Amino acid sequence: MKKFVQIAALALAIALPLSQAPASAATVAVDPTVKVGLFYGSNALPGANLLNDAGSGYRLGYYDDNRVFQQLAATSETAISVVKTQNVYYGTVGNWAGYYDTITSNIAVGCWHLKLPGSYSSYDEAAAAASAYSGGFAAWIDGTWQARVGAYLDKESAQAAQTSLGLGDAEVVGTSSAGVSVVKTGTSQILFQFDSASKCLGIKPGLDDSVKTETIFRGNTYYGGFQYQRVSGGNLTVSNVIGLEDYVQGVIVQEMSSSWPLEALKAQAVSARTYAYRNYTASKHKSQGFDICNSTCCQVYEGMDEVTASSSKAVEETYGEYAWYNGSLIEAVYSSHDGGATESAVNVWGSNVAYLIGKYDPYEASVASKIPNYNWTVTYTAQELTDLLNSKGYTNSGIVDFKVTKTSPTGNAIEITFTDSSGKSWSKIRDDCRTFLGLRSIHYTVSSSAGSASTSTSGGGGYTVDGSGTLSSLDGAYAIDGSGSTSKLSGDVYIIDGSGQVSQAAASGGSGSGGDSSTVFTITGSGWGHNVGMSQWGAYAMAQQGYTYKDILTFYYTGIEVRKP
Repeated sequence: MKKFVQIAALALAIALPLSQAPASAATVAVDPTVKVGLFYGSNALPGANLLNDAGSGYRLGYYDDNRVFQQLAATSETAISVVKTQNVYYGTVGNWAGYYDTITSNIAVGCWHLKLPGSYSSYDEAAAAASAYSGGFAAWIDGTWQARVGAYLDKESAQAAQTSLGLGDAEVVGTSSAGVSVVKTGTSQILFQFDSASKCLGIKPGLDDSVKTETIFRGNTYYGGFQYQRVSGGNLTVSNVIGLEDYVQGVIVQEMSSSWPLEALKAQAVSARTYAYRNYTASKHKSQGFDICNSTCCQVYEGMDEVTASSSKAVEETYGEYAWYNGSLIEAVYSSHDGGATESAVNVWGSNVAYLIGKYDPYEASVASKIPNYNWTVTYTAQELTDLLNSKGYTNSGIVDFKVTKTSPTGNAIEITFTDSSGKSWSKIRDDCRTFLGLRSIHYTVSSSAGSASTSTSGGGGYTVDGSGTLSSLDGAYAIDGSGSTSKLSGDVYIIDGSGQVSQAAASGGSGSGGDSSTVFTITGSGWGHNVGMSQWGAYAMAQQGYTYKDILTFYYTGIEVRKP
């Protein structure tokens, strides 16, 4: 349950696009190999450590266009690291202890080397030649084998070593922006170097396939292999190269608690598998070197540490099954909980999707007491909304009204409107009704209050002028006393009603509901996520009530079927 709550804090906050072309039944495979991005973009790494957990040693090479591993070399080392071929250092203190980075230490892996003369036809030949010198290693450079020596921080140091080692016929060389080195973790010893303009280094843990390997990377355990790519010559983009079924095992225990009912886990397995395959075929992250990421932008994936017998059973009992609509895989989106009603994709992302139709959810309520923060309340003062809109580029004279101006047939907010004191309005639609204000879902209502008065967001407010309207400011306003004398209104203005009650007047703009900066807008809602597709807590509730995983999926995804290709 701990993992689920942590993930729910992110709650699929990103609007998921629905533009990928669906995969047809004729092309869909069972258990293909997928590449899952683990570290990429701004989180790419200067160095990445691997440690054997089950199985021993590593095969070094690359994955071809068919994702078949092509072995070039091997090492029996238990702990290895891949580093970019720029100067990197092994951390010995502080936050960087145990990792390679660009922060200097006394253990350095430099990017200058001595290339021994001669040509070699294999790894064994190149490694044998290099082994005659301390710090020698075999290198695969654009398809050719070389024997190299040393890892120097600058060209001058490499030249000095060339002289001291008596290697006058060696060539001082660097590497390209694509180069990577495999080193023995904790040392500056290079085991193998890979530099190719068209291929990426691949590592397959284990010296053979007799054992299903488990490898520790950055504190998590993974099945399968790894790929390393320096996108645009930067740090290492690290991907887990893994069978789809194993990947799904890792996803469902992050997106649900493995203690949940089996039928809920099976529904999640089918959804996760379908979502992953559709994005795998659409090459969603092709420019970054992988198929699907490990965050809520796609699906949360952190390896196999949380996998249990129950979660494995859910994957095994749905092996190879996908969700289909009219012969194509669906976009199997889901969120934590819908608050009582899902929503049509067109009202959230602007795309009409026949199987993503909003409907009332009669199941979630039965487990609402188990769902953290199922019902929630958020308040904004008029001044806070004024500042928020100004910060987002909507220059205004002071927000005096905020209301839900359009709801869907299932009662979700699909248009909200802000009005300032001059009567100018700004509207947000679809998923912006949630994300613009940082709300948990679109299943909410808004009310407002100012001072001792309280009105709904559809009400007027302020004070009447000749019975025809309300004032947005005191400019040009006058009061007439009992003798007929007039005086200009300014400062704080108070009204005495027929019963003798005194209250401060609050200006109102247009259809506003208060007017001064102390007006409070209260947003009362339920649910967490984008509200489209399957509710994970709804799946939990349905499973508890005896429904099967197919019942769950066909309820939340309209008109679909669940089957193998």
